[in-house]
Amino acid sequence: MIYLVLLILPIVVFASSWVRQKGELFISPTFNYYSASEYYDSNGNKKPIGCTFEKEELQIYGEYGLNDKTTLTFNIPYDYLKCGNSSTSGLSDIDLGFIRQIKRNNLYSFSYYGQMIVPTGYSITRNPRLGYDRFGLEGGLLFGVSGKPGFVDSGLGYRDYFGYPSSQVRSYVTGGLNVYKNLQILTTLDAEIGLGNGRSKNIGNNVTLEPDYKLIQLYIGPRLMFGNVSFVATYQYVIYGRNTGVGRGVNVGLWLDF
Repeated sequence: MIYLVLLILPIVVFASSWVRQKGELFISPTFNYYSASEYYDSNGNKKPIGCTFEKEELQIYGEYGLNDKTTLTFNIPYDYLKCGNSSTSGLSDIDLGFIRQIKRNNLYSFSYYGQMIVPTGYSITRNPRLGYDRFGLEGGLLFGVSGKPGFVDSGLGYRDYFGYPSSQVRSYVTGGLNVYKNLQILTTLDAEIGLGNGRSKNIGNNVTLEPDYKLIQLYIGPRLMFGNVSFVATYQYVIYGRNTGVGRGVNVGLWLDF
């Protein structure tokens, strides 16, 4: 069985289309590093930020099989942000959600998901700031197919914050190629498209937190599998943007099944 989790998409909160069996527990600690010295303006032109924005994040993602058709999910990130002489650290927004299976067989899985974005009481006057300080709701559909060569997993969702920032259409497609008994090559194409309906605010030097942005990025890297433990490392590359950083990143983590 193929399971995909958030560590492939550390900025995008999507889970896999496959649900866990009742009582199954999955934990994934992940470290993510992202940096950018330029940003895309509203017309897609690259401009200097004026400092190098850096984000180091340790996140703990988990899944629990509530029953054979419903999986509960959570994601807890702790961030360290720096841009020039300014820095901030602390818990950013927590994600609490579920995945509910619609239909599944040996080859494919079709599910829907929902989640709540919960701010953790950080100061919105700090710069760089940790988050939007707004509750949000997200929901959508997940579909995946798997076989001997590997798998393809995909999601399409809609996220809405309470008044600010802009609502977003969010989607991803992940492919995994089995190249050896214990090795997969993972590739993810992720898109986050702001709809321009949020109230604009100045949020400082955090180029991942503009009120309305458009972003397409690619992740690629290996997954090494050793029984119930996997090691995953991905390289993150922004290929298109509006009002967001021209960034690069690396992400490393463990998948632990219980």
